[in-house]
Amino acid sequence: MMINNNKSLWAVLHLVAITCILISLLTGLRIAILDHDYLLAISDWLPQGEMHSWHFLSGLVFSLTAVVYAYLRYSKRLISRPSNSSATTLEKYHKLINRLLYIICVLSIISGSLLYSENIALASIDLLLIHYLLALAFIGYIFAHGVVYLLTFGCSTLQHILSPLMQLRKKQVIILSVMTLTIIAVSYTLKATSAHSLVFKRIAEDVAITIDGKADEAIWQQAKSLTVYSHGSRGASTTPITVKALHNGQDAFFLIQWPDTTESLQHLPLEKTAQGWQVKENGFQHFDEQQYYEDKLAMMIANNCDFAAAGSAHLGPKPLEDKPQNWSGKGYHYVEKGLVDLWHWKAVRSNNMRLMDDNYIGPPDILRAGLRRYTAGYHPDASESGVYRMNWQWYSPEGITPKRLPIATANSASEQETVMRWYDSRPYQAENDQYPVGSILPSVLYTSNQIEGDRANVRAFGVWQDGQWSLEVFRPLNTGSSHDLAINDGVCLWLAAFDHVQIAHSRHNRPIRARLEK
Repeated sequence: MMINNNKSLWAVLHLVAITCILISLLTGLRIAILDHDYLLAISDWLPQGEMHSWHFLSGLVFSLTAVVYAYLRYSKRLISRPSNSSATTLEKYHKLINRLLYIICVLSIISGSLLYSENIALASIDLLLIHYLLALAFIGYIFAHGVVYLLTFGCSTLQHILSPLMQLRKKQVIILSVMTLTIIAVSYTLKATSAHSLVFKRIAEDVAITIDGKADEAIWQQAKSLTVYSHGSRGASTTPITVKALHNGQDAFFLIQWPDTTESLQHLPLEKTAQGWQVKENGFQHFDEQQYYEDKLAMMIANNCDFAAAGSAHLGPKPLEDKPQNWSGKGYHYVEKGLVDLWHWKAVRSNNMRLMDDNYIGPPDILRAGLRRYTAGYHPDASESGVYRMNWQWYSPEGITPKRLPIATANSASEQETVMRWYDSRPYQAENDQYPVGSILPSVLYTSNQIEGDRANVRAFGVWQDGQWSLEVFRPLNTGSSHDLAINDGVCLWLAAFDHVQIAHSRHNRPIRARLEK
């Protein structure tokens, strides 16, 4: 066992470190489920809700505890030995294990700090995977150190840690108080100052910008770009997203570019099989499609810069006790009050309409009878007409019946068609279904040329070329809609890329704060 001249302080640091490691592991594994489906097997043992703030806070406290511990050891205010000559085999074993822990701690603190800093120079390194593997190493340490101690000494191990806490002296209490105040100050400072800054260049009202995804207007060259280092997408370990912004006092314009090796324009295509029509999917029945889906990009705007996308990301299968479990087991988006503006560009469903789908995140919705999917606080803005529909009567993984068939191609279908328009189609009738096995139909059915109303407030068009999406976006700074937020100086934004996945998008920790030039 440890011999030291300051057991009380050692016990406090030990207890704080254990608490922080456990919180970091539990919250981190819940967050890691977003990228590692096999972790769903341990989902029942993990906490639910807004995990990112707890993960950040526990990581910060652990880092400061490690610094204090290192200082005390270096200054010989905290002594731990036995000497090599008298050490038992067990003591030598734990000494070796603890040295490995020091390496794991240092690497975890460094990788966590770099993930938070989102330095684009590190985009080629899979920091998220490294941080995850170090977390697994922590779990191994808990068994190799803590469990071995418990098996060896039983409950006296806990007494050894806890009993010195009752002997804290005034000086030690002062040190702990200073440490607590430091944590509060650092947390507040990071939250207040760590946002990326996106400058909206002021342009004249008569400057014309065509929303065509080409960004060939000279004014884009004068706008300052910002690149955020997002991670966690299924398509790539890191996805750098570059954004430029302009405003003319009335309207805002965005140019958003991100790498994507493939232009994915499939959206749950319908395939004729020997048993009938089926939806080609690899997870859609759980609302977590990861193969037959279009590329997407989401932009979120909020009046606060809280962690977890303005506090809207609540992880776990059932973060709302009185609401249904979500199908994916990964979580819901909602806020307790107010709203978060959410725009969704979709390479198939909205790009043909030259729109971003204007949605919002609000408080959790009530349950509505007959709905297969409960979406908590995630809703589309109201639309007057023109929404797209899925081209099936009722979804089943065993097979579906299309709503409509093309008029022009009665006995064939083209995989190149990504959407089907209402006026180019006719109602499905079995006698008209002469399609051979292997035929493909679009799943997206347009009921008119485009969405109209509040849901169509955001104009956008994207072009894929040479491994990169280029998206131009336009919206009035203030639409006046109760479901939209005004784009003012100081609002925070988040960007997320979806590489042919339904919900497994990339994400960045630090928000983007808007700075509108006068």
